[in-house]
Amino acid sequence: MEYRLLEPNDAEMLAAIRLESLKLEPEAFGSSLAEAEQVTIEEWQARLSPDNLSNSGYVGAFADGELIGIIGYFRHKGEKLRHKAALVSMYVRRSYRGSGAASGLIQTVLTHLRTLGDIQQAQLAVVTANQAAVRLYEKMGFQPYGLEKNALKAGDRYLDETLMYIFL
Repeated sequence: MEYRLLEPNDAEMLAAIRLESLKLEPEAFGSSLAEAEQVTIEEWQARLSPDNLSNSGYVGAFADGELIGIIGYFRHKGEKLRHKAALVSMYVRRSYRGSGAASGLIQTVLTHLRTLGDIQQAQLAVVTANQAAVRLYEKMGFQPYGLEKNALKAGDRYLDETLMYIFL
């Protein structure tokens, strides 16, 4: 498996896997499929611009040249918050779950954040009912620091999120 930062020429693959993630696992993400369908390839390319990599981007996991998993990150804005980054949009295709792809994605994005030199903490929010994801993040060294009740609303159903962090 290969892990790397995604580049503008990866935008179509990223858009496709992001839409897939929202179709197959709609309750795992804060974004909706309808919202994601409005994002143009040009917007995805801009998000993947090398000029943005110190503030935001995506890491991809590839198997035989196919993008099979993603994790995004963004640096918090503001002078007093720039030492923290949020991890978002974690997804691995079902046929690759259990292969180590998720761990590889997390390790790669944390390594990238460390190389920036001034990010000291990574944070994430995970739907509490997704115990496999919670266990994975704990195994990777993340610690819970809070619980947000009713963090997401999917139809008429509310989902809680566990808030987690790791010091870099």
